[in-house]
This record gives sequence, C-alpha cells and structure tokens, in this order.
Amino acid sequence: MKFLKTILHYKMLLLSLFISEVLLFMILSWDKQSRIKEYLADITNSFDAEYNVLYHSFQDKAFIAFDALIDKQEIKEIMKDAIHRAPQEEDIYRQKLYDLLSKDYSKLKEYGFKQVHFHLPNNHSFLRMHAPEKYGDDLSSFRHTVVYVNDTHKKISGFEEGMADDGYRFVFPLMDQDMYLGSVELSFSMHAFTAYLKDGFIDTEFILAKNVLIQEKKEPYLSMAIDPDFVIDKRYANKEFVFAYDKKFHDMYQKDHEHSFSLRQMIDDRCYIKTFIPVQNPATNELSGYLITLSEGKYIEQISYNFWIAFITLGMMLAFIFRRYMQERTFKEKIKVKNKKLSLANLQLKTILDAQKDMIILTDGVKMVDTNKKVLDFFGFDSLDTMIDRYQCICNFFLKHKEYFHLDLVPEGTDWIHYVQTLPLEKRVVNIVGKDMVARAFQVNITHYDHDSGAIISFSDITDIVLQQRMLEYKAAHDQLTDIYNRQKIDEVLETLCLYAGRRKESVGVIMFDIDHFKKVNDTYGHDAGDEVLKVLATVVKSTIREGDIFGRWGGEEFILILRHTTLEETEKKARRLCQKVEKFKREDIPQVTISLGVTSLYGDDTPKSLFKRADLALYMAKEQGRNRVITFSKELNEKVDLISL
Repeated sequence: MKFLKTILHYKMLLLSLFISEVLLFMILSWDKQSRIKEYLADITNSFDAEYNVLYHSFQDKAFIAFDALIDKQEIKEIMKDAIHRAPQEEDIYRQKLYDLLSKDYSKLKEYGFKQVHFHLPNNHSFLRMHAPEKYGDDLSSFRHTVVYVNDTHKKISGFEEGMADDGYRFVFPLMDQDMYLGSVELSFSMHAFTAYLKDGFIDTEFILAKNVLIQEKKEPYLSMAIDPDFVIDKRYANKEFVFAYDKKFHDMYQKDHEHSFSLRQMIDDRCYIKTFIPVQNPATNELSGYLITLSEGKYIEQISYNFWIAFITLGMMLAFIFRRYMQERTFKEKIKVKNKKLSLANLQLKTILDAQKDMIILTDGVKMVDTNKKVLDFFGFDSLDTMIDRYQCICNFFLKHKEYFHLDLVPEGTDWIHYVQTLPLEKRVVNIVGKDMVARAFQVNITHYDHDSGAIISFSDITDIVLQQRMLEYKAAHDQLTDIYNRQKIDEVLETLCLYAGRRKESVGVIMFDIDHFKKVNDTYGHDAGDEVLKVLATVVKSTIREGDIFGRWGGEEFILILRHTTLEETEKKARRLCQKVEKFKREDIPQVTISLGVTSLYGDDTPKSLFKRADLALYMAKEQGRNRVITFSKELNEKVDLISL
C-alpha cells in the first residue's frame, strides 16, 4: 500500500519521466538518421569524385590518342578520297586506312581502348578497327553521339549503348581545313571502366536502362529483380550483389534520376552501402543506366551501436535525475520556510542600506553583489542587474584625472580595493560622473568581510568640500586683478625649476617685462584705467603662449613668463613677437601702451635669486636703451657683469 501511495503521489512526475524517455528516443533516433544521411552523402560525394577522376583520365587518353594518332593529314587524305569516290571503291580506302592504323590500334588496345570507329558524314559506318568486316550500316537510329558530331562538327564524349558493347565513347570530327570528312570514335568498354572502380570497393556493376537497349542485343542481357526498368550484362553480373529487389532504389530513381545517391542494405546480417551514379547519353541527356558500387557500412553499424549505448546511458541518467528530484523535493519544502525568513532579513538589510546618505556597494572582490538605491539613482539604472550587464565593477566609473584616484595609478597585478587602502585618507578621492553628466568627488571608505575577499565600499559625496578647497588653492596661487599666477606661485615654480631643470639639463627661457611709463597712465587716466590696462595686457599675453608656459604677475606693472623646453634664441624670438603684438594692440576705452622685455635662460647652477637678477638686469637695460624693446642677457654677457654688485 505504501508503494502504491508513493506512485500515486508522484504520478505526474513518473508520467514526465516516461514522456522524457520517449522524447529522448525520438531525438536520438533523429540524430542517428541525420548522421547516417550525412555519411551516405559523404560516400556519394566520394564516389562521384572518384568517378569523375576516372572518367577524365579516360577522356584525357582519348584526346591524346586522337591528337597523336588520328588527327593526321594522311588519314584525312584517305577519308577525303573515300567520300569523293563511288561506293564500290570505298573498300580500297577502307583497307588503306586499316593498314595505316593497325599497329597503332594494337597499342591503343594495350591502353584499354575497345574501339576505333570511323563514320562517314551520312552517319554510315566506314571502318570498325575491332571488326573491319562489318561496315556500311546506318547508325542514325541508335548512335546519337555520331549524329551529333556529323550535324554540329563538334566533339562529344560520354556513355552510349552500342551494337557491339556498352561503353564511354569519345567522338571527334575530322576536318581538313574547312572540309568536313566525317567522324571517328575512340571508346572504352563499360566493363573496363567498372574494373578500375572495383579496386576501391567490394564490387562495381553497371545496369542498363531497358528503354535505351538496342533490340538486336537482348541476348547478352538479363532482366533485373532490383528494378524491372533495367537489365544487366550477364557476362559480368554478380547476382548476389545486384539481383535483390530494392524498393528504395526504385523510389529514388523514379523521383530523381539526375543525381547520385547511396542506400544502405543488410546482407547476411551485415550492413553494406550501395552507391548509384546515373549515366546519361551526352547527346540526348537521356538516362542510360546506373553505375553501382558496394562498400562496407561499418560506420553505420557503429552509429546504430552508439545510438543504443547513448539511449541506455542517457535513459539511466534521466531516471537517476528524476529519482534525485523526488528526494530533493521534500528537502526543498523544508528550506522554503528558511528562505522566507532569509528574504525578510535581506529586505531589512536593503531598507537599512537604502536609508544611508552615502552610495554603498557590496562586492565579492570581483564584481558588484548589491547596491543601495542611492547608487542606482545616481547612475540612472532601474536595477542592479541592468547596471551589472554594462559594468562589472564600480571602478569602471572612475574618471582619469590627475587630482583624483583612478585605475591607471594601480600597479599591475594589484587589486584596486586593496591598493586604495594603502593611500592616505586625502588621496582616497575619486571623480565620478552621474546620470546628469556632472562630475562629483567622492571619498572612498572600505570595510572587509568574508575573509578579506568581500568588501562594503561607501562613497561619501565631498564635492562641495573639494570645490571649496580647490577655490582656496586657486586664489592663493593667482593674482586677483589679472587672474594669472601671483608672485608667491612664481617663486614656487622658480624654486622647482632651479632644483630639477638644471639637473635634467632642460632648456628653460625666462622673460621679465613691465609696462613703459605706467605711472603716467595712472596719473593721466586714473587707477581704474591702469587696472584695466593690466588685465587687458594679461589677456593679450595669455593668447600668445602655449598651454605649458607659466605666466605670472611679479608685482605692480611687472610680469614674468617662463617657457619650458625652450632655448635662449627661441625665448628671444618669443619676446620680440610679444613686444610687437602689445605695441600694435589698440582698444578705444584704454590708452595704448608698450612694454620693455628682459630675456635670459636658466643655467645649471642657477638659484631663483640669480635667475631673477639676470632677467631684471636685462629689463633694466631695455628701459635704459629707450624702452619698447627686448634685451637678452646671454651667457657671454653674464660673464662680463658682476651680478652680485647689482
């Protein structure tokens, strides 16, 4: 009773198992048939290829024999004389032709040729080298290849039933310049053709279609049990091979007699493969018969064996899986309650995470496991799955910026989470763009769990603090009036350049300049106008310098321009262009001014003080020599002047 109750309890499951086994059997059967069909197609293609190679080798022999032995002027002269003489005189030329070719014909037979047959333009036989006593018969009714060549004067080749034998015939036109003399046929017997193919197969035979059989030749042929529409030459037939009736062949032949195909057949409990190649008359395109080969079907037997092994194995696996399913079904019911409790705990945790003002990411060390709502809202994703589909790691959002942490700073082979923890707190700041396309600064805090692989990463938005800090730093380094570097910043730059550029032998040019008669501008136009001149001058200079050049206000109307990777000569040219540009600059609301410029270059032993003194001296000399000009303090001048005394 307990067993019966168990069956009734799992009746749907057992029904599913039965249906699965049936489906498995059907799928494996379909796969088996597909493999057999594919293998038969491969066998067919292989036989087709072998057949074509053999046929073309026979064809090449015929073409060579025709060119070397038949297509000669002396043969053409005999044929020309024969077609222009009375019929009673043909025997003379027939004998001459036979005598001329008898030795060559003996050689051709050694190479497998069966017949060499000459025909007159009216399709009458002129000379059969294999039967010279038989001639004069009209071939028009059954030798369509001869009719084709005599009509078109073009060569043709292929299988055709003949009076003497079946075979592959290669018929050539005989031409003497523009005069047509008739045709000649070189042929191989079908028996010789199949004999070559038998080397690669158990057996090879040829069956002939009854409708192309010449009436006078019925005696050498036997009707076939394989199909009533075909006969076989009883001289060569292997009865065990081709005489068994084959309905599959009949169906295939009736459906398509233009393409080759293969069929499997069981003989004495062993599998064999029969391959059928249709043979057509090249002149009429009419089906003449089939070439049939017999080969072993061991691979098909292996496919059938594999089918049963697979069915039994997979069937047992299915049964085992269903049994395990029944065992686990009860277990799943038990853990269902626990899952509900766990889901409730997860919901509570999610609620806590979503309540946080910071963005929080949970990671297993490789990819994001969970996030709070703050993260999804910031990036514009509707779910974590959507976000993970595009980005596996939150680090993919870090912008590359020199003032923030980014992945390019992480050494190769080092995990970014562990690396960022080695940085001081002020360096753990990243720049991220959200859905509003605005970049914001976040401080990264990391707490590990799960044996140091998993981590909780929080991102605190400190954008306002960073912006405020950046603003203070900017104001501390820039002149309030002209918005260029102030003297304090220039001092820092000069200190660094003297420390590093000299060691690296870097070419650095320095231009110091001030506004000519600036006091007069203030006295005449007022200090507001003077301030405007200073601002406009700073703007004009900034428009002419490179991005890496350093430009600052030294004090009052004095300015300094530092050009990195620039020689003294290049610095002087730059100063002259700047002098000319300021001189030519005009604006109606401010007075026009000129500038005087002192140029020097950084030497290896320079200090900020010595460098400044040379630039200042060059500027002083520019003013002394009339202003609105450039004076360069070269190395030679440096050796003549005692800077200490300045």
